[in-house]
Amino acid sequence: MKSLKEQLLQAGLKATPNPKAANERAKIKKKQVTEAVIHQEQRNFCEACQQVRPDVELYYHRNPTTEAEWICVKCADQLKIGDACRQTAQSDTSIKKMFRREHGVTRPASEFAAVQRSDRPKGPVNGNR
Repeated sequence: MKSLKEQLLQAGLKATPNPKAANERAKIKKKQVTEAVIHQEQRNFCEACQQVRPDVELYYHRNPTTEAEWICVKCADQLKIGDACRQTAQSDTSIKKMFRREHGVTRPASEFAAVQRSDRPKGPVNGNR
């Protein structure tokens, strides 16, 4: 006497593949993060409005209404932070020479030296540094 499985195979029925096997994918190896990897060479997160903007620059200011350092042009104009406080020209709009301030005079990008790793502010990590 043959088992039911053998009888079905003899009759011409085939076993179906396991449906879970079709959905399995090969595991992707992730690169190891080292100190040599620069995660964000160019900052684009405005700490004042909490948005990703193409015109974010570093400002050292004495405005008591905000503690943000990396501020977009819109927020800098609303907070009335002068362009003399701007320390970088690293944003997309600065690189493309489209950076314009509505509050006061806009300094040209040629006045800013390239930001080096040692010039970047040091302090506690807030998710954007």
